[in-house]
Amino acid sequence: MKKLIILDDVFDDGTVAAIAGFDYGEGEQWYERGANPVHEKILDLCALHFDLSAIVGYEMWRNDTNPGWHVDKDERLFGERKEYLFPQCSAVYYAHVGDVSGGEFFTDDVRYFPKTNRLVMFSPGIFHGVAAYTGRRFAVSFNPWNQKVRSP
Repeated sequence: MKKLIILDDVFDDGTVAAIAGFDYGEGEQWYERGANPVHEKILDLCALHFDLSAIVGYEMWRNDTNPGWHVDKDERLFGERKEYLFPQCSAVYYAHVGDVSGGEFFTDDVRYFPKTNRLVMFSPGIFHGVAAYTGRRFAVSFNPWNQKVRSP
């Protein structure tokens, strides 16, 4: 069964600031399980809704673009063999949303607007995207994996 879960006001101000203040670098970054206790608060919430008992780590990246229609997957495997391998779930956390116009997250049947301190979690294999937007927002994307994946 596919799930999409939206939680509002999930973290205290200190956690929000720590997530927003972290240097995510460029593109997807791999983190071993236990690498960052603040980020793993997102993992803990995901684990309430998805089976994360066998994960070894997670990809995380700052998402300040509006990616078109896509599915979260092992990008290297797909590029090399056109095979799909999905994370255990996917999550988007909005640490800060300023004066934003547009930017809705969408799937085949759901659309929602970004909101400060909102966590969106969804099942593997769900195609989704983000509409174009103007304004400022700080969002991070998060994919926990049962095996280490390599960014393309």
